[in-house]
Amino acid sequence: MGMSRSFLLCLLGAVLCLTGTQTCSSSESQALQCFNFEHTYYGPFDLSGKTLPTASCPSHCFEAVSSVSTGYRSSVTLVKKGCWSGAPSGQMEVNHNSLPPDFSVVRGCSSDLCNVDILSHDSLPNLSPAPDPPLLSGTECYACVGTSPEDCTANKSRRVQCHLDESVCFRGNGRMTIANTSVPVYIRTCHRPSCTIEGTTSPWTDIDLQGTCCRGNLCNGDSVIEPFEAAAASPRALPSVAQLLLASLLVGALGGSLGLS
Repeated sequence: MGMSRSFLLCLLGAVLCLTGTQTCSSSESQALQCFNFEHTYYGPFDLSGKTLPTASCPSHCFEAVSSVSTGYRSSVTLVKKGCWSGAPSGQMEVNHNSLPPDFSVVRGCSSDLCNVDILSHDSLPNLSPAPDPPLLSGTECYACVGTSPEDCTANKSRRVQCHLDESVCFRGNGRMTIANTSVPVYIRTCHRPSCTIEGTTSPWTDIDLQGTCCRGNLCNGDSVIEPFEAAAASPRALPSVAQLLLASLLVGALGGSLGLS
């Protein structure tokens, strides 16, 4: 008539699991398998024939791509796939008029191995469209992009004829970031006279570039990094007159209390 002790324990465990007062082992079985991969490419990429590593993820998978281009058929692209704790869908913000041209997209999903849509350079728009009509400005500039200063030395740069609305030369550097992965970017290319730099930014990606423009053929052959290195720590500010006066008063008061003349 009586129930066995083991049966009662099983029944109690089931009740606790249903009421949420005990962590159930089934939650572990709900973990997703996601592709887990990151790489920086110079030029077009294609993952369709590769066997990508995987990882067990607690909630969502994601995949993202960010790319910076000279606008003259040279680019550097960061591809990242893995676990995701953000919103289940991504966000893209791109300014089609930005120079240097760039692009970012993030995609979240929540089924096993679902982060497989970004597989090749076809996932990106054409960042080097030919001008229409195909007219040139008459300015010639160095063009290159890479992740180290050595990738973008003047002797490794191409000489390009600038498109009609790009009559100055640009050189600069910055960073391209997806989630917790960041790579440096060094670039030379043509630019518009306004020299406005607008990188793509979203809640999970950031393309941040800085640099200067110059006028004259091939004028952007100087150092691509010296003027644009991240600023060093700001020097400690000098004390203000009010701070000096207050310090003087405190020293005087302390001297008086100690009987110093």
